Formats: sequence, C-alpha cells, structure tokens
Amino acid sequence: MFLKLIANLTLGVVLTFAALSIFAQTLSGELRLVLANEMIATETLPSNLTRAETTAAVLLVHGWAGQMDEVGDIYKQLAAQLAKQGIASLRINIRGESEREASNFLMTSTFESRVTDAQTGLGYLQTNYANAKFGVVGFSLGGATALKLIGDNPLALNSLVLWSTVGDPGTMFKDLTAEQKQQVMQDDRVTLPRWVDVTITKEHYLGYKGYDVLTPLKAYRGAILSIRGSEDYLVPAEREIFAAASATPEFSWTIEGADHILNVYDQPNPGYGEQVVQATVKFMVSHLLSNKSQR
Repeated sequence: MFLKLIANLTLGVVLTFAALSIFAQTLSGELRLVLANEMIATETLPSNLTRAETTAAVLLVHGWAGQMDEVGDIYKQLAAQLAKQGIASLRINIRGESEREASNFLMTSTFESRVTDAQTGLGYLQTNYANAKFGVVGFSLGGATALKLIGDNPLALNSLVLWSTVGDPGTMFKDLTAEQKQQVMQDDRVTLPRWVDVTITKEHYLGYKGYDVLTPLKAYRGAILSIRGSEDYLVPAEREIFAAASATPEFSWTIEGADHILNVYDQPNPGYGEQVVQATVKFMVSHLLSNKSQR
C-alpha cells in the first residue's frame, strides 16, 4: 500500500551490549552512556516508568557527518516527546562521523561500521527493555542504516520511520568530480566543501559501495512511515522501499516546501521539524503501544 499524505494534513495518527559506564546524567530522564564498543549514546526514559515497565523503545540513527541530537536538536526533541508517551529511546553517536569538530570533520566510518553501531544500539535496548516492542528512526543516511538494520533483524523491530532517507548508500558520493575521485584514491583523502569542509578518507569513500538494503526487507512485516520534503535534493526512494518490504501499513508523507533538513535553521521557522516530530510520535504510539491512545 502506498499512501501519500499531503503536507497540510494533520496526521492523527542485546546480543549483550550493556553500557560500560554511565558517565553523566543530564536532563531528568536522560542518561549519557558509553556502550560496549565505546560508542557514546543518550538514553531517554519515561519519567513515570521503570525499564521493566516500559513497553516500547526506539533507536534514533543520525545522518551523515551528524551527531546524536541531529540538526536543530530535533532528535533531542523527539526523544522528549516519545518519553511523554511512555516510550524510551536511545540516540547514538556513529563512530567515525560524530566526532565532527574534534576530528576537524574527518570521516572514517563505513556503511558496515554504521550498521554495527546501530546493531549495538538495538542490542542495548533489547537487553535493558525485556518487555518492550522496538522501533527505529533514521534521518538521511541514517535511514539507509535503519533499512539495513531492519533487514538484518526483521522480527525484532515493529516500526520504522524514515526522514529524508537515502535509498542506496552507494550514491552518497555520486556528486564527486573526477578530480576529487582521483585525489581520494591516490592521497587516501579529499576535502569536500559542504556546510563545512568535510574530509573523507579512501576507506570512507569506498565503504559505502556495493550494499543492497532493499532485498532483505522482504522479511519485514512491521509498519513504515517515510517523510521527506518536496525540496529535498535526494531522489525519493519510497516506491522502491515499499515494493521491497512486506510491511503493513506503509505510509509516505511529502511536506510541500520542506528541504532535506526540514528547514530547521530557517528564521522565521516554518515548523516542518515540529510537524515531523509530532507525526513520528503518533506513528510510534500507534504501532508500538498496543491498545493505548496518545496521552
């Protein structure tokens, strides 16, 4: 089923990976963790529930060269709103990307290492939320990562939400010039002008090629919601994703006027990010909290 929800509608809608240490407690209900592979993460818990009482938890996977809170702190906002509905969440820092300023924006991850980090996050949730159903949210390249995670764990996850998703990780660097491709192969790195100068290594450049994230989706029978803006520079991948998956239901929502990052830094802000957060929370409530309505 392929449904397109127009933007002006209001949606009514571990492997034993225990944390090695909790090194800081931030806001009420938030715990900063270092997971078993030394990946940094933030766990957000519902204020009125223990982990044993929590029946839903969501993994949040950020986009390329991002960090756990995402652009405009939109993942932090999502985590807080999920917690209000009794849903725990874990947002993770992808190793080899999230270091950002500390590494002078040197990208060393591969798609395989991204998926490993996502699997570590899922494993933590499975270990610590024994009575929960699980969902995953992926933004941009985090969407492709989430698709691979779903394909690897089709029975472990019940709900998937994609924001501005990449369909094929192999297209990540299709805009490189011939000179840039030659430089990264010869010199092991090349610096790309993005919102800041981002340097990619040869391992990073080659590490996103050759992955099929769609075919394994056939075994996934959970729910999918895919959201993107009409002004997203990425080619929409929803039809291919929905055709590959055995998901029920499948929803697609195109937000007229929104760009790839939902215009989160625009002033005045059009509110696309808030709409996406609200829609995501309602979708997760509907598909993870059986027989419960939104509070």
